[in-house]
Amino acid sequence: MPILDTSKEIDIFYGKLGPTKKQELFRDAPHKYKLFGGGVGGGKTVALCAEMLRLAMLYAGNRLFLGRHEGEALRRTTLVTMFSIIGEIETLLSQKLVSAHNQTKKEIVLINGSVIMYGGLGGKEDQDRIKSLEIGAFAVDESSETNFDVNKMLKARLRWQLPDGTYPRFMGLYASNPEPGWVKDTFVTPHAMGQPLEEHIFVQSLVKDNPYLPPGYLEDLRRDNPPDWVDRYVEGSWEALEGQIWKEFDYRTHVFPNTEYPDIHIPHVNDVPSNYYMWGSLDHGQSNPTCFLAFHVDNDNNIYVMDEYYDKGLVSKHVSCIKNQFNLELIEDLVADPSIWSKTREKDGQEWSVADEYDEQGIFFMKANNEVLAGLNRVSEYFLVAPERVHPLIADKIGSPRLFISARCKKLIKEIGDYIWAKKSNESSNNKEEPKKYNDHACDALRYGIMTRPSPFSKKEDALVEGSFDWYMREHKKNDANQNLGYL
Repeated sequence: MPILDTSKEIDIFYGKLGPTKKQELFRDAPHKYKLFGGGVGGGKTVALCAEMLRLAMLYAGNRLFLGRHEGEALRRTTLVTMFSIIGEIETLLSQKLVSAHNQTKKEIVLINGSVIMYGGLGGKEDQDRIKSLEIGAFAVDESSETNFDVNKMLKARLRWQLPDGTYPRFMGLYASNPEPGWVKDTFVTPHAMGQPLEEHIFVQSLVKDNPYLPPGYLEDLRRDNPPDWVDRYVEGSWEALEGQIWKEFDYRTHVFPNTEYPDIHIPHVNDVPSNYYMWGSLDHGQSNPTCFLAFHVDNDNNIYVMDEYYDKGLVSKHVSCIKNQFNLELIEDLVADPSIWSKTREKDGQEWSVADEYDEQGIFFMKANNEVLAGLNRVSEYFLVAPERVHPLIADKIGSPRLFISARCKKLIKEIGDYIWAKKSNESSNNKEEPKKYNDHACDALRYGIMTRPSPFSKKEDALVEGSFDWYMREHKKNDANQNLGYL
């Protein structure tokens, strides 16, 4: 069975047109687990089906599984694509590729004895079927619809032995549009941080990467859909979630790499790290994790979240870990959620609070400003990119936010991407708008820390620090204006 139609120099598993450049990257990646996608129209289902057919034909007697959360959705979408590709291959080769299709058993039998089984993943019967499988490869279309336990179950099924006693190339293939959840956490976020999981790769393919779409398809999507939808399904943003609170956040814009804390030099004109004001914030959890964040601010009011501590446990554990991880002598102020001052405990016959316990062990906090909506807005203001602002970290770049987060703050970065508004019980009611209370401990700590700073839009011109970027730019503009007026 040839892999290429050499007369036309195309990969026949992608039909008569062959693969796109992104599909080639997906095809050729040597990783065991591969995610393809990131938007509509990028050719992700074609890539899944093509690679399943390739693995089936390369290893005679192989057994593979093709699934999607809902079996009916699989039948109406993924299988249509699969049989369309099969039809094109059979036309190109002038021979049959499929010897039988048993719709009752949900099995496609190929001419070399390989079998592609297919079905849903969401029902109990579906999952019972998976538990009994032994397979050489699997593919999951719209994998973000499935839960993580199903994914683990499929991985555990990769143990099929071929009829000749050898093993096929074991592989797990995934396709997904941008959605929150385990797919993003497993593939996308580690990829964005430059720390992909071993044997995992994410290949992003967008509408613009698919030259085989009809003319005007991209323009129609942009015109006919709201901006949030376009950001998510056309631009492939995994951060543009429905109801996302900090829509201004973008990993490429706001996250900077650093390897050690606090010994890091941040490039800045007329500024050195020792001149930075430093502070910390705490969101304490009883049964939930506790998060501590360390902040620096420079003379231009640029804020850097330098590092995080994030773990469950007793106050004594948190104190020990924070003291070991951070040089508290350099941190001038510490703020924490005001709720820790509630006298909910008792010690030596007296009322006692979590704040008292931190005090007793040598970490002294002040009450943070816990105005939730004001805090959310303040963080948004600092995330906002100002078009004329000089970038503090990239030489000669104009256009910059005021808030940057170290790549070390993995929990914070993850939480920001998944931080959304709680859905109202009744859309017509006047329910108070508030964040969804789920995995928000680092986001709360960020809010407490940022609320110690004034709004960047309330700063008066005469309050600029002499020698800072903003001061220099103001004076430079004044000099230019005076020269134009003939004063100099």
